Amino acid sequence: MIRARVTGKGLPYRFDSLFTRLLLAQILLAAGLALLFYALFLLNRNVTLAELYAERWAPALAQAAASHATPQPAMSVQVRAAAPVGSVHISLLAPRIAALRAALAERGVAVDAVAIHLDKSRPVVWLKVKPARGTPLWLGVAAEHLVISGWSWRLAIGLGIGLGLLVGVSWHLTRWLTRPLEQLSARISAHAPGGTQAGPSHAMNGPGTAPEIAQIDAAFSDLLARQAQYERERAMLLAGVSHDLRSPLARIRVAAELLPDTPEITVRRDAIIRNVAESDRLTESFLDFVRAGELHCDQIVDLAAVARALVAATGHPADVLRIDVPDTLPYPRCNPLLIERLLANLLDNAFKHGRSPVRLRIAQHAHEVRLEVLDAGAGVPPAARPSMLEAFSRGDASRSVPGTGLGLAIVRQIASRMGGTVSFIDAAEWHGVRVTLPHGD
Repeated sequence: MIRARVTGKGLPYRFDSLFTRLLLAQILLAAGLALLFYALFLLNRNVTLAELYAERWAPALAQAAASHATPQPAMSVQVRAAAPVGSVHISLLAPRIAALRAALAERGVAVDAVAIHLDKSRPVVWLKVKPARGTPLWLGVAAEHLVISGWSWRLAIGLGIGLGLLVGVSWHLTRWLTRPLEQLSARISAHAPGGTQAGPSHAMNGPGTAPEIAQIDAAFSDLLARQAQYERERAMLLAGVSHDLRSPLARIRVAAELLPDTPEITVRRDAIIRNVAESDRLTESFLDFVRAGELHCDQIVDLAAVARALVAATGHPADVLRIDVPDTLPYPRCNPLLIERLLANLLDNAFKHGRSPVRLRIAQHAHEVRLEVLDAGAGVPPAARPSMLEAFSRGDASRSVPGTGLGLAIVRQIASRMGGTVSFIDAAEWHGVRVTLPHGD
């Protein structure tokens, strides 16, 4: 049975889910595009500022470099032989500095180094300029807008609002894309063999549903319909064959019992009756296999009471068949006949292919119920265990024992209908089969 992923209230989606991957992909893509446009904006802004500052600074810097003294134009330029103590040298490869150097070079001012110094909380840019004659000089000019001292609160608010809008739109778009897939997954997970087959989900055929999702839903509905038809035909075939076999078997048995009671005939009569009983039991296995997928699970069943009644009906003494069950263990959404057949097949399998004594245990552990049948035999080899749960599959060691190979297949089918699992267990000198059923509080 396919199990749905249960999501908790704290983290509704796992980090490896399709929803999370789509959401992260959209956020990263949008963030990457935003960074690209921001980088282009900064590049253009740097070039524009550099052109403006170069247009304003170039005459004063050229005059100061030529006269080796502070000029007296409208713009103040400081002249030093070295950069002030405490100045921070800036890489010439910085985008804004590179654009400024290129703009000044076009106007005849060659800059070899750049440093920044805070003069009374005002940034001063120091440029190392080599005049046509003489030694290089450091020229300082005030540049409040060329140097950004920190983040602007307006920029921070804008980034926060943009990030919020980005996450919100991405979340809504991703939910719109993944909601139909979640509905389809829930529908597939809720499907159980023998259950009522529903038609296409109306929620997946609305105007907002992608056509690919609607096609998948329609294909799954068609698959369920064809599977249901196949199951009905298979059940009718098995039931019809079993019924047609039981009628002549009953007549053969009645005829054998009416034979004369002579020594020679008695031996043959007993052999006929024994073989008829074995054939009738095999036919009953086919009917059990059919009923396992058809009976409705809509009752509350006391598992302990069913187990005690079945053990009492077998007639085995306590040293051959041991039972360990609680006084009562009600189980919802169940069927008493299915539980009885499940336990009967497990016991029959243990007595046929194992070795006595046999133990039947039923107990509740947390949110599950375990039904175990153990015997003192050699157990099933690990390599053969997966195939032993398939229909008509028999181990090599059991070829000489009469049977159909349906016992564990019936157990697996019943457990699957109830949302449970079947596993083989090894405990000290005991080997057997465990059926685990979910049980909510």
